[in-house]
Amino acid sequence: MKKNLYLLCCLILAAVSFACSDDHNENGYQTTELIVKLEYPESSITPAENVVVTLRNSVNNTEYDAKTNASGEAVFQIPSGTYEASATETRVDGTDVVVFNGVNSNVVVGNQPLSITLKLVASNSGSVIIKELYIGGCPDDEGGAGFNFDQSVVLYNNSPVTVDISDLAFAMVNPYNATSANKDYVNGELFYKNEGWTPAGMAVWHFNTQVELESGKQIVVNMCGAIDNTVTYSQSVNYANPDYYCFYDPSSGLSNTKYYPAPSSAIPTSHYLSAMVYGLGNAWPLSQVSPAFFLFRPEGTTLQAFVDDPNTTNNYGGSQVMGRKKVPNEWIVDGIEVFKAGESGALKRLTEAVDAGYIETTGRMGYTLYRNVDKAATEAIAGNKDKLVYQYSGGTEGSTDPSGIDAEASLKNGARIIYQDTNNSSKDFHQRAKSSLRN
Repeated sequence: MKKNLYLLCCLILAAVSFACSDDHNENGYQTTELIVKLEYPESSITPAENVVVTLRNSVNNTEYDAKTNASGEAVFQIPSGTYEASATETRVDGTDVVVFNGVNSNVVVGNQPLSITLKLVASNSGSVIIKELYIGGCPDDEGGAGFNFDQSVVLYNNSPVTVDISDLAFAMVNPYNATSANKDYVNGELFYKNEGWTPAGMAVWHFNTQVELESGKQIVVNMCGAIDNTVTYSQSVNYANPDYYCFYDPSSGLSNTKYYPAPSSAIPTSHYLSAMVYGLGNAWPLSQVSPAFFLFRPEGTTLQAFVDDPNTTNNYGGSQVMGRKKVPNEWIVDGIEVFKAGESGALKRLTEAVDAGYIETTGRMGYTLYRNVDKAATEAIAGNKDKLVYQYSGGTEGSTDPSGIDAEASLKNGARIIYQDTNNSSKDFHQRAKSSLRN
């Protein structure tokens, strides 16, 4: 009897010890200590406290957050596995906004304590930004599979001055889907990360006329289906608007009428964008589920000269069918990486020099990816106080603008909106229930 009581007490003590141990989480799984130290691009930069470091499990997408201490270190207790570590920090120096981003896609945590450094890359916050990206399509009124040949992007001038965007180019990375086999990864890292460029797949689109964008104004660019799509699909978008621009250049070889029906007569031909094609295909296949989309403007050369230069060519996997152009990262104005919600195995294609994160989306629901408001900067603008509309409710389940400001309602009220621009889509975007063009 005493022996059995002794064994019972030992088991109870062992269970209590297991439950209270520092190397187990609340679910009872064994955990390991991981220390992530932020490494800045210049040794003279003093580490900051309370910078959020995020770990994402590469298999189940579970995320863990921890804040840095005064030494720039974040401490985690996590289960073993392979993780992606990322961090974003924004610093303001006078009128300059500098963003530090870092991503390590191959952090392998075992059963022994581990310490790693996360190298940060500096970039400047831009003037022209991607305010909204609508790529996933909408439901079918007849209950069918849905419709998704109605893509568009809304550009916004986030700066206080008018910007000439005539030389802006529109590009995407191939592989086109985030879950496609990716031959660009070498030893767990994108090989072009350290070469300072980003691949632009198949073709680039560009304006044909001078286009200026005033401070606080936007421009809508349709990327396929530049017609009133609501005639057939009521939850799609009506692009029959003389203020809108569109991708349309059949003479380039991008002549697939499923993507490019003749644009609405309401859109002037001077608003048609042209394409420079260097890969095979009859359409520019921006992914409808997980694109890596970016904008760039050439420096010290023309777009045509850049495209024609054989030294700027990179053939994905050695295949000329998958021709790409090596866009220097310093040319890139803005970018957004998208993953399909709930899908595992997604791999980033944009490096932290362009976009340190990603935003998830669900297709064929009429959803759009919308940039979050910079609350402090927007509220600080003189005259905005009585024009801002709060209690934003336009997001989808589990995704909203943390600022609480309804940007579209505020703009209609005459407010000046400053959008968040940290070069990290995980922080800068949310999924909105419908395109702002349908408001």
